Amino acid sequence: MTARREENERGAALITALMVVAFMAAVSVSLVEMMRGHLQRTGAIEDRLQAAAYLDGAVSYGELLIARFAGDADQRFTPAGPWDGETRLFPLDNGEMAARVRDRNNCLNINALHTQGGDGEADRLAAARMRALLAALGVPPGDIESLIAQAADWIDVDRTPRPGGAEDDTYLARSEPLRAANQPFAELAELRLLPMMNRALYMRIAPYLCALPTSTQPTLNVNTLRREEAVLITAITEGTVSIQAAEQALFRRPTTGFESLDAFWADPAFAPLSAEERPASAVALRSEWFELQVEVRLGEARLSRIQTVRMDRAGRFSRLTPVQGAVL
Repeated sequence: MTARREENERGAALITALMVVAFMAAVSVSLVEMMRGHLQRTGAIEDRLQAAAYLDGAVSYGELLIARFAGDADQRFTPAGPWDGETRLFPLDNGEMAARVRDRNNCLNINALHTQGGDGEADRLAAARMRALLAALGVPPGDIESLIAQAADWIDVDRTPRPGGAEDDTYLARSEPLRAANQPFAELAELRLLPMMNRALYMRIAPYLCALPTSTQPTLNVNTLRREEAVLITAITEGTVSIQAAEQALFRRPTTGFESLDAFWADPAFAPLSAEERPASAVALRSEWFELQVEVRLGEARLSRIQTVRMDRAGRFSRLTPVQGAVL
């Protein structure tokens, strides 16, 4: 009996020892997995911080390039510059950066549709240009008037909707209620909140619009305007100059750009306009607004930034609040 008891006790001890070993092995595996996850998270955080630093550096470098190519305050821009809208790729260790600079003088400012305290004349001119742009892009007339009215209602401070417009009553009736901003558009994407807007329409018109922090329309830079943006000339001439004629004018533009605005207006495309009909104050050979778009892929991190900047005549830059992209 004693021998059998000792044998049972030895068996129980062996089982206990095996269970302890199995438990320790499980704990070890768990600790290894925890450590691996911790290292991965640490690596992802480091990638994200490094990617953010690349974004900051890219914006600063973009401003430096713009200032260098812009020259002094009286120097005209040329088509060949960092503002050409072309995407440039830069290889990074364990990743890549893509950057582009757009001339944001070359757009219709949606915030020009309403000037707080103005006499309405600037608003009427902005609406006429917007109407010409949208018509040239094939937007139905009814949608054009609704878009203009609803955008102006979004900006103005009163609560009375214009014909075809929308104020709080319309927005509060939605399944996800909100109110009209009653202030200028902070970013162009706010247009998607308008009742008449849909994704297809937004994608069609967004490349030609902007939401600058001013109620004035920036002058189009005819030396940096791209052929695919020729419809903006149609807009500022309120439809008098067709897209095709505007494209031909830009096609005939010298490789170094127009020497003067007189040379621009002398193009045959503008023959239908008399000297008095030319919107001379709507065009220029220099720009002050620029948009820098940067995307960084570094390891597991994906960051993007859209940074709008303004350059004054002394070459100093001020930055608007950037639009940050998602981090994956």
